Amino acid sequence: MSERIILGTRGSKLALAQAEKVASYLREAGKEIRIQIIKTPGDVMKNKPLYELKRTGSFVRRIDEALSKGEIDIAVHSMKDIPTKMVENVVIAAVLERESPFDAFISASGKRIEDLDSGSVIGTSSLRRIAQIRRFRKDLKIRDIRGDLETRLRKLSSGEFDGIIVSEAGLMRLGIDKEVDYQRLSAELFVPSANQGIIAITTRKGEEDLVSFMTHRKTMLEALVEREILKELGIGCTIPAGIFAELKNEYIRIICEILNVDGAEILTLKRRVKKDSAFQDAKEIAKEIKETIGKSFK
Repeated sequence: MSERIILGTRGSKLALAQAEKVASYLREAGKEIRIQIIKTPGDVMKNKPLYELKRTGSFVRRIDEALSKGEIDIAVHSMKDIPTKMVENVVIAAVLERESPFDAFISASGKRIEDLDSGSVIGTSSLRRIAQIRRFRKDLKIRDIRGDLETRLRKLSSGEFDGIIVSEAGLMRLGIDKEVDYQRLSAELFVPSANQGIIAITTRKGEEDLVSFMTHRKTMLEALVEREILKELGIGCTIPAGIFAELKNEYIRIICEILNVDGAEILTLKRRVKKDSAFQDAKEIAKEIKETIGKSFK
């Protein structure tokens, strides 16, 4: 590997902010960094709902393929976009501290989501959020919205939507969480996607030491528990599902829910498990969900 580290990332403002955050840690460790932007199929295909693209890892795979081939040395991703089946010879080597797992609701009028007028139009590209909105407020209309975070905010300001739902972590990473008036949505009512709010760094297998010193251990444990449940269930973005793990002292609180797209609740499961047995418990939780629902998603 060359002395200079080549960091691969998407080219959106949010992706670059994430990449720069990782690069700053590496520079502090005395590394020379060059950021290389890689355009992914998800950045090009604007005519499909976002959940259809995420199903195939369209925002991640092209970058990790470049990593596997040696075209770059590390890659930076939103961890929630990384599919459980990764590119061969590529591993998640580090995660930064989770900034926020929560969803943020932003309305044009400044109203909270529960106070919106009936028939108000909400923009989201997430199947999970669509189902959760329909469960919470069946009288609201939902329209697909694409584009980076700033594009979505412009569409809201222009009157195309009465409200949008985005990740609070995205607002924080762009440094606009203090400028935008938003409502943080409860993890009990809007259970986040697995790994939401986490920045992950991938490397080639065997080269994890290049970035592993950056790992935030609490976040890594929460992330891997959420990911283990997701993996065992065998579901992706085409099934509305929320999976959230939170470590407190020696226990991890886990919330999982599976919904129909129409908002009907199929299952909600809450558990408190010891952190020392968390991975085995995660497998058992996924097994219980499958048995309760009566089918496998694989």
